[in-house]
Amino acid sequence: MSHEPTVEELLRALAREDVRPRLAFKVQLTERLIAAMSARPRALWWRPVLVGITALLVLALVGWFLTPRMTTGATLVVETGEARVSWQRPVYFRWTRSGTSSIPAGQKFLLAEGDRVVLSGDGSGNLTFPDESRLYLAGGTAFVLEEMDPDRQVTRVTFTAGEVRAEVPPLPGRLFEVGTGAATVRVYGTVFRTRVVASDHTYSATDDGTTRVTLLDPAQGYPSVDVPAGYEVDAVIGQPLQVRPQAPHIDHLTLNGVSVEAEGILISNQPGLGIFGKTDTGSGDALLILEGRLVDRAPITPEGEFRLHFQAPAEGEYALCIAIEAPDGARSPCVSLSYRYDTTPPGILRLLEPAMPEVSGETVTIRGETEVGVRVRLNGEPIPVDPAGMFTTRWTLQPGENQMTLESCDEAGNCTRLEFVLIRR
Repeated sequence: MSHEPTVEELLRALAREDVRPRLAFKVQLTERLIAAMSARPRALWWRPVLVGITALLVLALVGWFLTPRMTTGATLVVETGEARVSWQRPVYFRWTRSGTSSIPAGQKFLLAEGDRVVLSGDGSGNLTFPDESRLYLAGGTAFVLEEMDPDRQVTRVTFTAGEVRAEVPPLPGRLFEVGTGAATVRVYGTVFRTRVVASDHTYSATDDGTTRVTLLDPAQGYPSVDVPAGYEVDAVIGQPLQVRPQAPHIDHLTLNGVSVEAEGILISNQPGLGIFGKTDTGSGDALLILEGRLVDRAPITPEGEFRLHFQAPAEGEYALCIAIEAPDGARSPCVSLSYRYDTTPPGILRLLEPAMPEVSGETVTIRGETEVGVRVRLNGEPIPVDPAGMFTTRWTLQPGENQMTLESCDEAGNCTRLEFVLIRR
């Protein structure tokens, strides 16, 4: 049985041929060489390139999935002044990008864990969390958003300066904690205020609900106290925690049944002073203290209201203290009220011009002097008084006699009157 010769057989036959092979042999050899080359596997150079590109894409996807993402944040709103935010955000896998942004008044910024915020001294703002908890920030406040875990319902913020008021709605299982260098304030559904007094001193007051204040003092074993609504505490390293009622609020004052405003110092010619106020404790007594001596005591109503009375024994200035005493004897800080009882009218009121009662013309210049700091009225109309106590005005006269009354009154309401007649000719 015959078979087609292979390339090797043809090559061996070629070696035996004459130098110039026959044409048929050349054709047969060429056909066999072409067929043999076609049968060999081709080198696929693009396959390693494709494998490399695929590997890089897979690594990129894995890195993207492993890169932590900012899924939620707290919204900082700057109301006045400006805020400086130092932030760091993930870019890819463990690579991050950091920076500092200045947020002007009226702008917002989404904070993430680890962000640091410093408000300017004239600034104010608020920080709102996804669970509707809110922090109201005073000027000069500085803090770090330490932790914000919506799944575990845990939020922790550390303050290094300033003052904050927090409103935390009562959600089951949620933990909200404000920390400072001296203490931590832990709440679950509360309205409270915290102020960094110094690095070793934190003040905290509870307005609604209850807070748990822990003093960060290892020498005392990290003591904790519960601070109910209407109470406050100073957490000072090296000192025991003492919970006391908050200072009361003066609602209004009355003099002989008429409501008056207390602006710095209250001056009156009435000896009897009524003091109406409010407190958040809802129990205990309101105290009126003068120079360490108890002057009046009144029970606090269930609505937190009280009324105290002071009767000035003589003319003079009195530094009054209004405080709250809890049922356990703990006493709040004082709310100071300065009251000056004065019944002496101005001692100077002189008419310098006109010198004679008879005048000609429709108008006349009226000039005089009185004590410094008083008010002057002519026939009930106010007249400007300069810092030296001099006053001048032009007055229109009716034909004939004109009854004139000058009145000089001090801040207490004491008045000196001067009556005279001007005759228009």
